[in-house]
Amino acid sequence: MIREIYSFDEYEGFIRELAAHPLYSDPHFTYDKDNLYHSLKAKDKYAFAVSENGTTEGLFVWIVLPDDRYIEMLIGFTRKEEAFREMLSYMERNYSGYQMDFVFNPLNAAISRPLKRKGAIFDPEQQKMLLTGPSPNVSTSQIELLSEKWTKQYCDLHSVDTYWTAERILSAQDGFRVLLAIKDGQVQGYLDVQYCYEINEIYDLFIKPEASQQGYELALLGKAIELSKPHQMMVVVDVDAKAEIELYTAAGFNRMEGQNSITASYQAKAI
Repeated sequence: MIREIYSFDEYEGFIRELAAHPLYSDPHFTYDKDNLYHSLKAKDKYAFAVSENGTTEGLFVWIVLPDDRYIEMLIGFTRKEEAFREMLSYMERNYSGYQMDFVFNPLNAAISRPLKRKGAIFDPEQQKMLLTGPSPNVSTSQIELLSEKWTKQYCDLHSVDTYWTAERILSAQDGFRVLLAIKDGQVQGYLDVQYCYEINEIYDLFIKPEASQQGYELALLGKAIELSKPHQMMVVVDVDAKAEIELYTAAGFNRMEGQNSITASYQAKAI
């Protein structure tokens, strides 16, 4: 049985038990418990409990964006495949045609197996890195904040294979800061990063291939770190992305244990 819930009080034992288990913990909850507990106060976020014979078998939090026809599972606590399948069926019935994204513990087969049977596309496993070291000692003289002068070049350069496209970033500048690497009047690369939270996440860092190995990546990170103070910063990187991990390590970021995640996606179809 599935029901929408408006308090987590009666589920505290279930949450603590799964959060402490390496196979069933949720990376978003491990990173920040408020991703669960503050979700009930947030617009467009909904929580559901799945139970069987009065026993809780699953707890899920979703963000639902009707204008974008987009759903993302923000929290997924379950060790029973049947509970997750029931949750999927519910979302498909109610949000047919929506793009569905899932970010979850890569060790949790109760979530991964049903998604594989749905034909979901899986991204590489990722790890979180937190800024814990000193700022990199680099020149940031060629780094500028985005202004109208550079908007077209920024948009032309920006990745389109992402939810946070240049257009979405530009429409959400109350939460995002865009930094640009400039040389001879040309944008060589960009960095999209949050700036209004206690811990601000880097969403995208890109340098033109012909401009790589010139120090722009570290310069962009150095400027972002400088502007973010006294707030913290974090980033999510592929676990096998050796060069990227080395870059962030050089900028003072270190791996956060127990918070690896994997993302899967597919389009909901009503059953």
